[in-house]
Amino acid sequence: MPILAMDSKPAKPEHNLGGNKKTHVKPSLRSIARIGSSFTNLVNLAETEKSSLESLKEEDVKKKEMFDSIVQVRRAFDLFLDSRISEAETILTPHCETSMYHSLGYGFILFLKCMMTFEKDDINTTLQVLKKTINLASRERKKDAGWLDNITTWVKANGGLEYTKSLTCTQRHAELVYAEAYLLKALLGIVYDESMVSFLREGLNIRSSYNTYCTLEKYVLFVQQEAAKGKDVSAGYELDDHFTSGVALGVGCFNLILSMMPPSVVKLAEFVGFSFNRAHGMAMLDSDEGLRRQLCDMVIILYHIVLSRMMPLENVDVNLAERVLAYNLEIYPNAVFFLYFNGRLLMSKQRLEDAKVQYHKAIDIQKDWRQLQHMCYWELGVIAFIQQDWSVAHKMFDILSKESNWSKAAYSYLKAVAFYMLTEEENKKDSKGLGDVKKLMKKVDGERKKIAGKSIPMEKFVSRKSRKFGLQNKLVLPDLEILHAFSAFDFMPIELLKIDLKRTQDALDKLETSEQYYHDDLCLVYYLRAVILRNIDQRLESDVSNEGENERVRVRADHARSIKTVFENAEKVKLDHYVYYFAHYEKAQMLMEENSLKEAEAEIQVVLKANDKGQYGVGSGQHAKSKYSLANALGFKCHNCLSKIQALASEQEKGQGK
Repeated sequence: MPILAMDSKPAKPEHNLGGNKKTHVKPSLRSIARIGSSFTNLVNLAETEKSSLESLKEEDVKKKEMFDSIVQVRRAFDLFLDSRISEAETILTPHCETSMYHSLGYGFILFLKCMMTFEKDDINTTLQVLKKTINLASRERKKDAGWLDNITTWVKANGGLEYTKSLTCTQRHAELVYAEAYLLKALLGIVYDESMVSFLREGLNIRSSYNTYCTLEKYVLFVQQEAAKGKDVSAGYELDDHFTSGVALGVGCFNLILSMMPPSVVKLAEFVGFSFNRAHGMAMLDSDEGLRRQLCDMVIILYHIVLSRMMPLENVDVNLAERVLAYNLEIYPNAVFFLYFNGRLLMSKQRLEDAKVQYHKAIDIQKDWRQLQHMCYWELGVIAFIQQDWSVAHKMFDILSKESNWSKAAYSYLKAVAFYMLTEEENKKDSKGLGDVKKLMKKVDGERKKIAGKSIPMEKFVSRKSRKFGLQNKLVLPDLEILHAFSAFDFMPIELLKIDLKRTQDALDKLETSEQYYHDDLCLVYYLRAVILRNIDQRLESDVSNEGENERVRVRADHARSIKTVFENAEKVKLDHYVYYFAHYEKAQMLMEENSLKEAEAEIQVVLKANDKGQYGVGSGQHAKSKYSLANALGFKCHNCLSKIQALASEQEKGQGK
């Protein structure tokens, strides 16, 4: 299908972030962008007759050439989003050596590719393109006086408004492109080079990029204030929606990401000069039809639909995300990214069969990049685990283990678990199948990799589980344990949850007290049982009948008993120490459902204090005092959970005040 022209797109959904109405004291970022050059105006400018160029000033010629390149890059990005990647690259590559926007567009596409492949050749190619982008942007930036350039980079964020006002339109765009390219290069450099020197160097580059975004944001806010005073800002200020959408993307992402970081990271970030506000970040992402509009939309969808299912977040607005997603799917019906997000949305509604249709559609459409298909194979594998379709699960993760470099260790473990569950189901524990499981489990530890010099938490987790299998020659409910690690219980329909609840009881009945790791397995099963019960409780929320209320009472009582059992036996756990800390988080989740916010906060603090002090010590094994599995992930969840608890408590106080 042909890509729609910008002015023929359906009406953009109005954002209502966090349910709060915007006050229209001053023009919004979107309305300010419209005062400047709209996309249609840029097309008209790009089509200016060549003969008229002679009468233009040098800056006007540069601006015309830049907007001409933006029109082409916008076209290429439309093609990329609609899964016509090779056509997009055909537009970008001929000019990426001479045009900063063509170079940035091509660098961004390569950045996405190498973040999925992790191939060194792809990373090297991307780094070279981004370096070229930086050089091209540097040529258009306002020239500073030699060594003062580095100093001004650091002070612009604090006093750079006058500097930004002195720039031409082309120079402001060059500042934006420079910041974007440096940020992408820094992120890639951290992944590529594991040395501490590289980490510090790229950290400084990220800080420099952040400062530039802050400076450019000040200029946009200045124009807003001028417009609020009634001044005519349609001339002289030279804002366009491509510039404002770029500022919105950078500022929005920095604010959003930093606001979700654990306290230790937050303190360090604030110490080196970062500041952030989640509500401000989300408001900034409410961008208009600029070049980066769809990227802003993806971040909004990611926050409300994907991240909100992995951890408790404030001001989640799924309806907003649905409207933004529907808007983009209407424009880009073949967009793998938006089809993927739609699949995640359907999973969150427990519509697993409909989600599978979306993922298969995305796989069938996308032929240029096999790596984009891998996202969908992963989700199909997770759904197969939820539905206990072990053959399909094994097939999905087998494809990934052969084709994807993201995490060979995780793929091998997931294949092994699928195979293991199949042998259990067919009661073939002594068959060749179990031998294949052992072979796969032995591969896991050797397939681990590092990113930025650090082990991947999920790979450390599956490595420990594979070693436990070697010690026991069995695992208890490994499919449910891995689904829990993926935060996938939220996707289960109540019928499947009840089936899994019965499986936990069956597993408890089979546990033998004489086994070496009896208490590990006992605590794990009771913990999984608690998670399942809380999810059943949430599904019963809409059932207001007496029978439904009575069932919720029974479910919550069983949940409390399960958590209590974990705590009572945690000191005897030898390997799975993580269960104790996750049980505190789980208890807090149920307390929040019961509106017991102070008690919930106390449970969260148990985890955060242990993580902050690095003092654990729960359990009887030799590693009881060591960092437990997925500790950073749990700390991340707890930090955001605490923020949500405090927000809910604040709302309660306001309600009581009324």
